[in-house]
Amino acid sequence: MRRIWRTALDPIVPYAAGKSLEALAAELGGLDLVRLSANENPLGPSPHVVEAVRREAARVHLYPDGGSTALREALAARLGVGPDRLIVGNGADELIGLVALAAFEPGDEVLVPHPSFEPYTTGVALAGATAVPSPLAGYDTDLDDMRRRLTPRTKAVILCSPHNPAATIVRRGPLGAFLAALGAEPPLVVLDEAYADFCDDPEYPDGVALLRQHPRLLVLRTFSKIAGLAGLRVGYAIASAETVDRLNRVRAPYNVNRLAQVAARAALEDPEHWERTRKLVIEERAWLSAELTRRGIAHPPSQANFLLARVPDAGAARERLFRAGILVRDGAGVGFPGHLRISVGLRETNERLLALL
Repeated sequence: MRRIWRTALDPIVPYAAGKSLEALAAELGGLDLVRLSANENPLGPSPHVVEAVRREAARVHLYPDGGSTALREALAARLGVGPDRLIVGNGADELIGLVALAAFEPGDEVLVPHPSFEPYTTGVALAGATAVPSPLAGYDTDLDDMRRRLTPRTKAVILCSPHNPAATIVRRGPLGAFLAALGAEPPLVVLDEAYADFCDDPEYPDGVALLRQHPRLLVLRTFSKIAGLAGLRVGYAIASAETVDRLNRVRAPYNVNRLAQVAARAALEDPEHWERTRKLVIEERAWLSAELTRRGIAHPPSQANFLLARVPDAGAARERLFRAGILVRDGAGVGFPGHLRISVGLRETNERLLALL
């Protein structure tokens, strides 16, 4: 029998994004829904972004800049790096896939914290490489375990800080020691900092600063969370010029659309909105954390815009919240059964959530 599909696809489970808000609202008879399941920005995008998209809408018949040049230049000025050290993607998800396409081959091993963001291992599997899971130590990334699992076949190490879904971080000292221990010929280290904008721990390291000492480090960031552009899909990576060159060789020619590029540039031009979002999330996260603790609901300390709460009968609690119009993520789907992953919302929403829990 003629085989059509690659065998690498057989064990892969499609990412479960869930039903659309529109479909869920219809299921509940038109009830207004608040989604605290996807770690979205509770304030939405900057008004500058909305206006920039409106102005650009009449030009959507034109192909976008294939290299996202103006956006990379704006990011370079903000981060203090050269534009040749940046690549922009259709969300950070695409960039994870580009790393796999450019670097991973059959026989390679890729160390991945377990559990963590599912697309890490999907890219590894599609490349024919082997994902080597490193179990978390409770809710924390176990760098000692990762170091023990390194072999000559280790092509890359993927780290997620703040971790999704645990919301914990890898601190400056341990990360520096881990990178130094990799030696003179280290594997590629992918540091996913999608939630870095919500960190207020003084021991949180700056991945971009670490690039000066570690040229095989690649830092992932995104406009989805802090800038409220999740629906437009804009992520970016900061790395060595050599790494960026290799990723560009497997990148689609027009991978970031015209509206997304314009929106991301407008977001960079409104730092006040950026700071409003950060301030709101940090303040509400502290309040929500304290209120959960007061009710006896345990959770690891969060440095992201969500909390991972251990809830009795989590499945029933999630369903109860859903029927009342609040969506949260069932931890069983992200490797933490008995938990709910809850995005930080506005105070009114957080109060409703607590009352229902």
